[in-house]
Amino acid sequence: MAAENRLASDQLAALAPGDTVVIETSGDFRRAKLTTGVVVRTEGSHFVVSTRSPRGVRYVAQFSRRDGVSVGGGRRAELVNREATSPEVPEERRRQMRVDPAYRAWARNRSDVQKLRELQAAVREVLAEQLPATP
Repeated sequence: MAAENRLASDQLAALAPGDTVVIETSGDFRRAKLTTGVVVRTEGSHFVVSTRSPRGVRYVAQFSRRDGVSVGGGRRAELVNREATSPEVPEERRRQMRVDPAYRAWARNRSDVQKLRELQAAVREVLAEQLPATP
């Protein structure tokens, strides 16, 4: 993480809700990670930015309008001038992500027949994609 990569003050001033930004997050002894986020709103002296994890979990962070550095939190993050390499979700994981919620919904109440049917339908769809159609 270096100051030359950060957004300039005029770029920060031009950010508005709905704009896409690139966030560089630094770990202690690892390479910096780039993620893409969307400016949700501007509150006083900071931006509120929403990001999503590879699993689709939404995270919200605040960044200073003055220098683009994160406000609070355990790790240092800043808004930068680079293209994010959004983490590509492997196809197998994408299929699993469709079955997992249906399984969890059914597992909460195993006597719910409708949830069981939804789980079976999700599994059937994944298998239909994986297995070649037989004549």
